[in-house]
Amino acid sequence: MVDPNDDPIELVPSRYDTWRERFGAERDRVRETLRAGNLESALERIEHVGSTAVPGLPAKDIVDLDVVVTDDAVAPVSRTLETELGGTRTENSDEWHPLFRRENGQRFNVHVFAASADGWRISVVTRDVLASRPDLREEYAALKRDLAGGTEDLTEYSVGKTAFVERVLEVARTDEALSFAFEVPTVE
Repeated sequence: MVDPNDDPIELVPSRYDTWRERFGAERDRVRETLRAGNLESALERIEHVGSTAVPGLPAKDIVDLDVVVTDDAVAPVSRTLETELGGTRTENSDEWHPLFRRENGQRFNVHVFAASADGWRISVVTRDVLASRPDLREEYAALKRDLAGGTEDLTEYSVGKTAFVERVLEVARTDEALSFAFEVPTVE
């Protein structure tokens, strides 16, 4: 059983290349599991998100994946991944079931999202804006360091980043150099 609250809020320097490799291996495990479970037709995309997906950004050593599936497949996909790959699944809502797991010593947060959910879009936009804007990336790194130094509470750490993510989404909506294949959502 993997409890996301058991991991300390400890930032490490970017290991982008290693994290990309580990994302690729986990993505392949997820795809194969869904194929074996006859759920591959429900899969729309798998994205490497979170700070480990942004070159040069310090992060907790936890690789985040957004597994985006058809709206009716969140529960069967998340249950299949939990059963076949292991970990601890939470049903946060009908459209989002995170699965917290460990594989070969690496922690993964596998977020199963309904395609219509804004959560995965927020993750993708945040990743892409931070990757393209060094000024915001540095500001975010400083915020994360401050939050990590001030709390061991994962919820407090996450909530402390909300206003910054809202700003990033606004940049994505107004910066003409950025474009997405979907409407940029707002934080709920």
